[in-house]
Amino acid sequence: MEYSVTIKGKKYPVEVALKKMKKVRLKVFPSGGIRLSAPTDTPEEWIEEYLRDKIPWIEEKLDLFIKTKAIEKEEHFSSGASTRILGRQMIVEIHSSNKKQIIVEDGTLKIYTFENDQTRIDRQVNNWWQQSSRRYFQGIVNHLYPIIEKHGIEKPKICVKKMSTLWGSCIRKKATININYYLYKASAPCIEYVVLHEMIHFLYPHHDKDFYDLLTVHMPDWQDRKKQLDYEFVLGV
Repeated sequence: MEYSVTIKGKKYPVEVALKKMKKVRLKVFPSGGIRLSAPTDTPEEWIEEYLRDKIPWIEEKLDLFIKTKAIEKEEHFSSGASTRILGRQMIVEIHSSNKKQIIVEDGTLKIYTFENDQTRIDRQVNNWWQQSSRRYFQGIVNHLYPIIEKHGIEKPKICVKKMSTLWGSCIRKKATININYYLYKASAPCIEYVVLHEMIHFLYPHHDKDFYDLLTVHMPDWQDRKKQLDYEFVLGV
């Protein structure tokens, strides 16, 4: 059965997954996707009624994402704006200080700066983001490297780039993986999927059976991770 909710005259499809679980979980994604997970024996009538009751809550979440533009490719960082880091929603705070530093603390991205110029503040955040994300991505490469090391593959280096249509790509001759700058917004399981995907390309350049067989052996839930990434982010916009 197909489920949906109508909000402000717009119909939103709801993906319903019945699983071995005790509690119902409803999640609204910044991309506008809606997913409901429920116990396997949950009646269709109950699901329909539950979704109707949750329409105000769903609408509130959708409005919040529109206002904060949580997953968009921010051009500027200012106090009160919203972003995400490693899957967590962050509120931006800018503080005057005689020392430049950026701290992630209690759901807040705290930017300490003595600059009053927006361009320089954006540059400060961009530099921090580049360094922090590269360090995090390289850590995942180090963790997953044994999967390809035994095949005689050199440990890849990470290059963080702003890309419009790809989460990652690999340059086999240079032993380098390009990772999208904005992937640092995603949760750890999604980032791990992208990194492993690109690492396996050093063995299998194409998306053939050998490629997916190896990916599935080392990450059996890769499809779920990919689906979550597709739900939460929209590339090419």
